[in-house]
Amino acid sequence: MQGLQEIWNIDKEHSWATAGYLGAINSGQTTCGLLIGSAIAIGLRHGKGKVCMPKEDEEYRNSAIKEVNMLYNDFINKFNSTNCKELTSCDFSRPGDLNKYMEKEIYKEKCFVFFNFVMNRFIEIEKQKHI
Repeated sequence: MQGLQEIWNIDKEHSWATAGYLGAINSGQTTCGLLIGSAIAIGLRHGKGKVCMPKEDEEYRNSAIKEVNMLYNDFINKFNSTNCKELTSCDFSRPGDLNKYMEKEIYKEKCFVFFNFVMNRFIEIEKQKHI
């Protein structure tokens, strides 16, 4: 989310929206945090400057929904899952898995790859919008 906030110039005060998310909420049983943060950033981007609720502006809401769906589908097609435990082979609810994740730097071989994929996907989307 924070990377997309930089790219899209979204107010930094919203960067705390995902602060409680670590290792799929320390469970490993839920969606990759990159996708959660990206979905939030997409919503913030489409709602930037708006004072209405998303349901009151269907065009922008539908555009946000389409972008989130594209990201998730592309991610699933590339990595076969969105589940943190499957993607990292770590179950953060088990004592020691977070330590293993950090000590063996699993994030470098897994999460950095996912991060690069997500950021490159958004770069492609932006290029397509300007063609």
